[in-house]
This record gives sequence, C-alpha cells and structure tokens, in this order.
Amino acid sequence: MKKFSKLKIGIGLAYLSIVTGVVVLFFYYGANSFLDLEFLKNNKEEIFNFRDQNFILLSAIYSLVAILWVFLMGFGLPMVIIAGFAFGVVWGSILSIVSFSIGATLLYVFANHYFKDLVHQYLSNRFSSLTKHFNENEFSYFFFIRVIPGIPFPVKNIMPVLFNMKVKNFFLATFFGELVPIIISVSIASGFAGAFENNKQLSFDLFYTPEIFLPLLGMGFMVLFTNYLKKKYFRK
Repeated sequence: MKKFSKLKIGIGLAYLSIVTGVVVLFFYYGANSFLDLEFLKNNKEEIFNFRDQNFILLSAIYSLVAILWVFLMGFGLPMVIIAGFAFGVVWGSILSIVSFSIGATLLYVFANHYFKDLVHQYLSNRFSSLTKHFNENEFSYFFFIRVIPGIPFPVKNIMPVLFNMKVKNFFLATFFGELVPIIISVSIASGFAGAFENNKQLSFDLFYTPEIFLPLLGMGFMVLFTNYLKKKYFRK
C-alpha cells in the first residue's frame, strides 16, 4: 500500500513538473507569438501554403497536440484560434471538439486517480454545494456547467472528481456542452483567417462581415441564455 502511495505521489509530481515545464517553454521560446495578429499577417502566405500542402498531417498533429494541451490543463482558446485559422469552421470544429473531449476525459480520469485528495482540498469548499444536483442527474448538471461561462476550462475538467462522476457521462457532457462554444469560437477565428487570406485590411469593418459578425452575435445570445439558466437553475 505504501509503495502504491509513493507511486501515485511520484506520478503526480512528474505530471506537475511537465505542466510547469510546458508553460515555461511555451513563453520562453515565444510560442505565444504565433497567435499574434501581426505575426499571422506577415507570414500568411507561408502559413496557408504549408497548410494546403500538409492538410492531413497538420490535422493529425493538431489533434495530438490539442489532446496533450488539454490534458496538461491548458486553456482551450489558443487551440481554437489555431483550428479556425488552419482548418476552417467545419473541420476545425470537428477536430477541436473531439480532441478537447478526449483530452479533458483523460485529465479527469488521471486527476480522479492521482489527485483526488488535492482536488478535494482546493475545490470542495467552492463546489461542494453542487453535490445534491450531481447526485440527481450528473450528466444534465455537468452539461449546464460546461455551457455556462465563468468557470475556467481546466477547472471544469477536474471539478467532477469531487462527485466521482462516471467517465461516460463526463465525456458526453463535455462533448455536447462545449460543442456550441467551440463552433462559435472557431467560426470567429476562421473569419479572421479568411480576411487575412483575401488581403483585407485589419479594421473594425471586419467585425461587420457575416463570417465574423454572425458568430459574435451567436456568442452574445449564448451568453444571455446561459446567464438566464445560471440565475434560474444555479442558485444556491
């Protein structure tokens, strides 16, 4: 039993070390500059040519990186922006939602096995009031939590550890709960990618193009709707 506990501690420390290392390397080597609009504008021809010549390979690489990124508690927005720019609305949304759901589920299973005590220590005071709702219908309630903004994406992925949620329900609630937000976000990124590809000037006029305005409008309606749900069903 002690050997198993030591193994869990060792694996947990290794995971935390990897997460810390990835974050440090990400900013040390300036990987965040790839999401900078100026960088994308100056290198658009090379980016789009490389994409067109290596579409299948890039799709596979993106999926693997996205799964790993989510598993290492990364925020979803950077990967969603990349998906919109590289693959367009349909394929970018498909790759993102499948990869995010797999990565989030792997993180949940891992955290539930190796970090259960730590999750309870840091999150139980904040979310323990939700136990009754999870016991009644964990899928429906976690689906609403996925849809409603305000809780960081990595926290949503480990929070169900508090309630020992079934893996199948976690995956399905994540898939369907994140589906609409991901489609909207990928659509916005894809709209900007189209503007870059067609040599349109960066200005506020871009926000009035259908490719960008309609997803933004959809995001606005989603925020209003989810806030309504939050006030009606998520009162303590």
